[in-house]
Amino acid sequence: MRFFLAWFTGFSWMLLGGAALPVSAAPESPSGPVVTWNFDDSKEPGPRAPVYPGFSETNTAGVADGKSALLTIPDGNQAPRFTKGEAITLEAWVKVRSLGKGAHVYLLGKGRTKGNTMNQNYALRLRGETSEGRLNFLFSSAASAGKAAGWHRWTSESGFRLGGWHHVAVTYVFGEPKSIRGYIDGLPVKGTWDMDGETDLGPVSDDDALMLGSGNGNSKGNAFDGWMDSVAIWREALPEATLKSRYRFVPPPPAVTVKDVVPGKIRMQICEEGMPTTNAWPDEPLAATESYDEEAFGFFEVPQKYVGTGVRGDRANPYLLRAASLVSLPKGTHRLLLRGHGAVRLFVDGASVLSLPFSGADGSGHGRVSSQSEYLNLGPDFRFAPPGIREVTVEFQSPGREHFVVLETVVGGYLGKNKRRPELVETVLAWSREGTESWELLTPSGKPGIPYTDAGWENYVAEQKTELAVTNAKARETLRQSQSAYWEKRRAAALDWLRQTDEEPVPPASGDKASPLPIDRFLAAKLSQFTAEVNAAKTGTVSYHDQIRPILESKCYDCHQGSKSKGGLQLTSLALARKGGKSGDPGLVPGNDATGEILARIASDDPDEIMPPKGTPLSPKEVALIKTWIKEGAHWPELMVESTRLTPVTDDLAFLRRVMLDTVGVVPSLAEIDAFLADPAPDKRSRWIDRLLQDTRWADHWMGYWQDVLAENPNILNPTLNNTGPFRWWIQESLLDNKPLDLFVTELVRMEGSERFGGPAGFGVASQNDVPMAAKGTIVGSAFLGVQLKCARCHDAPTNRFRQEDLFHVAALLGAKAMTVPTTSSVPMDRFHNIGRKPLITVTLAPGSKVEPQWPFPEYCSEDRAKELAQHPEDPRDRLATLITAPENERFAQVMANRIWARFMGRGLVEPVDDWEKGSPTHPGLLRWLGRELVRGGYDTKHVARLILNSEAYQRSVDPALKRPSPLYTAPAPRRLSAEQIVDSLYAATGKPMRLEEVSLDIDGSRDLGNSISLGQPSRAWMLTSTSNERDRPSLSLPRIQAVADVLGAFGWRGSRQDPTTVRESDPNSLQPAILSNGTLGTWLTGLSDDHGITALTLEDQTLDALIDRIFLKLLTRHPSLEEKNYYAEYLSEGYDTRLISPTAIEKAPSYPRERAKYVSWSNHLDPEATLVRQAQEAEARRGDPPTGRLADPWRRRMEDVLWSLLNAPEFLFSP
Repeated sequence: MRFFLAWFTGFSWMLLGGAALPVSAAPESPSGPVVTWNFDDSKEPGPRAPVYPGFSETNTAGVADGKSALLTIPDGNQAPRFTKGEAITLEAWVKVRSLGKGAHVYLLGKGRTKGNTMNQNYALRLRGETSEGRLNFLFSSAASAGKAAGWHRWTSESGFRLGGWHHVAVTYVFGEPKSIRGYIDGLPVKGTWDMDGETDLGPVSDDDALMLGSGNGNSKGNAFDGWMDSVAIWREALPEATLKSRYRFVPPPPAVTVKDVVPGKIRMQICEEGMPTTNAWPDEPLAATESYDEEAFGFFEVPQKYVGTGVRGDRANPYLLRAASLVSLPKGTHRLLLRGHGAVRLFVDGASVLSLPFSGADGSGHGRVSSQSEYLNLGPDFRFAPPGIREVTVEFQSPGREHFVVLETVVGGYLGKNKRRPELVETVLAWSREGTESWELLTPSGKPGIPYTDAGWENYVAEQKTELAVTNAKARETLRQSQSAYWEKRRAAALDWLRQTDEEPVPPASGDKASPLPIDRFLAAKLSQFTAEVNAAKTGTVSYHDQIRPILESKCYDCHQGSKSKGGLQLTSLALARKGGKSGDPGLVPGNDATGEILARIASDDPDEIMPPKGTPLSPKEVALIKTWIKEGAHWPELMVESTRLTPVTDDLAFLRRVMLDTVGVVPSLAEIDAFLADPAPDKRSRWIDRLLQDTRWADHWMGYWQDVLAENPNILNPTLNNTGPFRWWIQESLLDNKPLDLFVTELVRMEGSERFGGPAGFGVASQNDVPMAAKGTIVGSAFLGVQLKCARCHDAPTNRFRQEDLFHVAALLGAKAMTVPTTSSVPMDRFHNIGRKPLITVTLAPGSKVEPQWPFPEYCSEDRAKELAQHPEDPRDRLATLITAPENERFAQVMANRIWARFMGRGLVEPVDDWEKGSPTHPGLLRWLGRELVRGGYDTKHVARLILNSEAYQRSVDPALKRPSPLYTAPAPRRLSAEQIVDSLYAATGKPMRLEEVSLDIDGSRDLGNSISLGQPSRAWMLTSTSNERDRPSLSLPRIQAVADVLGAFGWRGSRQDPTTVRESDPNSLQPAILSNGTLGTWLTGLSDDHGITALTLEDQTLDALIDRIFLKLLTRHPSLEEKNYYAEYLSEGYDTRLISPTAIEKAPSYPRERAKYVSWSNHLDPEATLVRQAQEAEARRGDPPTGRLADPWRRRMEDVLWSLLNAPEFLFSP
C-alpha cells in the first residue's frame, strides 16, 4: 500500500505540472553483500528506469514458475552459514504473479531441502493473505543447554498489495530476539514471532544447500510464483536509512490530462490491458482501450463490449474504469462522498483525496445482519448506500475555482482463485455545498446538478439507460456492418435461388368483395375445397371424423402414423391410405369394398396377418362400418372443423387491443386509444401495424417465446441440471435490432461471445449434463427444422425416422469435434432380453462410439452447399448454421414462417409446430408462399408478421363458440393471453410501477461469478427466472418476485426451463382465478396508492360518467354498456363530488429518525436475524403499498372494488 502512496505523490506532482523529487541514497556498507543474484542473463523484464531509477532501462529479472526452485546452490560462499551472534540481512525485489491465502512461499532459504527436516538455517519468505503479501522470516534453532530446538517464525502484521515491483528485507542478529526488523518498500513494518516464539538460541548451521524460489524439499506448495531481482545476503544488519534508500519510484506520465477532457463532459476511459492478476492497483497508469463521455459522476454500467457480428462479449476481469472532468466548485468547505463496489480512488488537482480499499467480501453465508448498523446518514433526503457498496466522506476546501477531478475504480477482481462479477452497481462521487444538507452528483463545469436522492438517482439511471441503449445499438450495428460483405453475398444467393425456383401461385380472388391479399386468397381457396369435400361426404351414411377416425386412432395409429410406420403403411390421409405399404397393394380403393389391404387385414383370422397384431382386434361392427365407408367412396375430409362460418372483421377497439397484445404484449394506454380512434385515415390499421412493428416493446413480447423454444435456463444461485448462461440479453438485442432469422440462427449456433453475461455462448452451457451438445442439438433441431430428436438421445427414436447417430452428428457439429457416446447416454439392450416381446426401441450406436461432425439431413440441403456458402467452412459450427439457414433449405424458412403464423393465428399451418413428423400442412401452398416471402424479405420476421396482421383472417371477430382455432381460419377462437401478457398488461393497464427485488440472491456481490449471477432489476415479466430456493430457506426467499412468479406459473410460465417447449400447458385450473383475485399481486394492483395510475386518473376534474368510460377503456379497451355504466355510476356516485382531500388536510406521517433498511444476501443468509428480516419483508409485500391520502377513504375503497371487479373479469384474460 505504501508503494501506491508513493505513486499517488508522484502522480500529484505530474498533474500539477511539477516533477517527482530525486531521493538521495544512503551509503552502502563498505563490506558489501556476501552474495547477490541479479539475473543479468535472463530475458524477463525486471524493475526498470525511469519508473525505478535504481535500475537500468534494460534490467532483467529471474522468473519462478510456482512449481520448483529457480536456483539451487550448494553449501559454500554463495550459500553462507550463520551462527549465534552473527547478523544477517536478506533482501529482494519481487513481483508476485499469484500467492494463495495462507501460503508460505520461499524467496530464498538455506537448509530443509530434503523436506520437513529441522534444519532451516534461514529463510526469507512471503505469507499470502487476502490480496496481500506479508514478510516472513524462518529459521530452526539448535538445541543448547537444556533448551529444545524449535521453529522460529516471524511474520509482518502488514504487507504489500500484490502487483508491481516491491522491495522486501529482513535484518536479524541470531541470539538477539529483539533485533528483528522488517522492511517493505523502504518502510519498517511491525511483526510477531508466531511460531515457537522468540529465542536467544542460534540457528542450525549445516552443509545443506540454498534454494531460490522454493524450499521444504522443493515443495510445490512452498514455491514462489513471480519475478525476483537483486536478491542479496548480507553478513550484517543493514541500517534503516540504507534499506529506505532501496525503494525509489518515479511514476510515468499520467494517462489522462486536462487536454483530454471535453468541456462540460466527463471523459470515461476503460482500461482492459495491464491489470494485475490479483486484487491490486496497476503499478503504472494504464492506457485506455476504449473511451466515451458521461454526464455526471454516477456510474452503474458501462457500454457493452461486443464481438463478432455484434454479440455480447466479455471485458477483461478485472478492468480499470477512469473518469476525468473539470468541475467548478464555489468557494467554501464542502463535503465529498465517494461510493463504490470495488476499490476506488479519487484525485482532485493531482492530490489523493479519498479512496476505498479492495473488498474483503465474505461469501460463506455466515455474515451478520447486524454489521449493517454502521452507515452514513448525511441529510433528511440522503440516499442510503445500496447493498455491497462501501462509502467514505471528507470535507474539501475549494477556493472557488475549477478543479481537475479524476476517479478510478477497479471493476471485478478476485475472490480467492475465482473472479468477482464485474459490476459497478452504484459507483458515485457526490457533493454537499457548505451550509446545506442536500447532496448532488458531481457534474462537469457548466452543467446543472443532479439530486442524489432516491428519486433523483432513479430518474438519472432511467435517462442514462436510454442513452446506453442507443450507444450499445450503434456498437452492434457497426460490427454487423463490418460483416456486411458476407451477408450481402448471402442475400444475393437467396435471390438467385428464388429466381431459379418456381413461385407458388396465389389463387385468384373468389369474388368482387373478397380480400385481394394473398393470405386471404389462399385461405378462401382452401375453404372452397373443403366445402366441396364435405358436400361429397354428405352423400354417404358414414362420417369419417365421427365414426372412422376414432377407430383408426384407437387401433391403428400406434403402428401406422409417422415416418416409422409399420410395413410402410400410413393412415394419416386418404392419399397415403390408398397408396398402401411395402407389399405394393393399395391400402384401400374408394367405392370397392372387395379389395384393399386394410380391409383384408382387419377382417383376417390369421394371427400373422391380422391388424392390429396385438391387443383387441376390431369388432365385427367396426369392420362393417369401415367396409360401408369404403363402399360409399371413402370420403375423407382432410380437416375436422367445428364451423365454417366466416365472422366479420372486428371493430376498431377490439382490433387495437388484439394487435397490441400480439405485437408489444400489453393492452393499449388511454393515449394510444385516443390517437387510434382520432385517426380518420382509411388505412389506419395498416399504418398502426407498421408503427407497432417498430415499437421496442416488440422485443419484450417475443422474449418469453424464444426463452421457451431455446430453453434459456439461467440459475441465479449454484448451477443445477441443464442450466445455461443468461443469453436472454442476446435474444433481446437480436429482437431490438430486428436481426434477420438466418443471422439469428448463425449467431446462436456459433455460440460466441460471453457465457455468463448475455452472449450466445451461454446457449452452449448445459450444467450437469453428460453431453451438453446433444442437449443443444435437440433444441436446434426442434426450433429451426421442426425435427424432434429428444427421443434419439439414448436410443433410436421409436416413432420417427431419426436415429441416435443423427443427434450425435449434430452434437459433433456443435461441439466442433468428434463426439464419443457415453455409457450414460445409452439404454443397455440386455435389459430387454427377458421381457417376452420385441422391445419398442432399438440402440444402433454402441457406447464409446465416435461420431464425426456431419450433416444428417441431406433431404433438406446438400452438405456440399456449406463449402460454397459458409463464411468459415472449416468451422463445423459455421457449416451447421449455414446448412440450416441456406435458401435451398426450404424446411427452415417454412418452419420459421409457421412459427410466426402460429403466434398470431393461434395454431400452425403444421401442427405440432416443433415436430413436423407428427403432422402435415393444412395449407401447403400458403406455407410454401410464406416461406418464400420470408426468404424474399431477407429473413425478416416483421415482413411476414406484416403480411399476416394485415389479412382479413387475422382481423376477423372471435367466434365464442369455437373451442380451438379452426384449421380453416374462418374465425379466431377465444385465445387466452400468455402468462407474460397477463402480468405485463395488469401493470400496464393499472399504471402501477413494477417494483420488485433485484433478480439475484447475491445482491452485495460477495460470491464469485461462477456460483451467483444477477439478472438485474425487472421491468417486464420475461426478466424473471426461478428464484433458485430449492433449499427452502426463508432467508433466501424473494417475496415480491415470488408473488409475480406465482401468477406467471399459474398460467403456464416456467421459471426453470430444463427442456425446450413451444406450446405451454394452458388448461384452465382453479388456481388461476384464485391467485388473481386473492393473491399478493392483486392486492398491489387493486390498492390505490400514490404511485398507482388509476389514482392519478380519479384525481382529474371530470364527470363520473367520463371517469367510468375511461376506466373501461384503460382496463378493457372498450366502452361500458349502458347497463354497466348505470351499475357502476350508482356504486360510485356517493361521495364522488367530495372524494378529493386537500393537501393541507392530508395527515402527515410522524417524523422518525431515518434508518437504512436491512437487507439479506447470500453473505448473511445463515444469520438467524436474516430470517426475521426476510419475514418482515414478506409481510410488507403482502400488505402492499399504503393507500393514497389524496382520496377520501370510503370512496377510495369503492373505487378499489370497481378496479378489482374489472381486472378479474374473464375478458381481461382473453384476446378480443
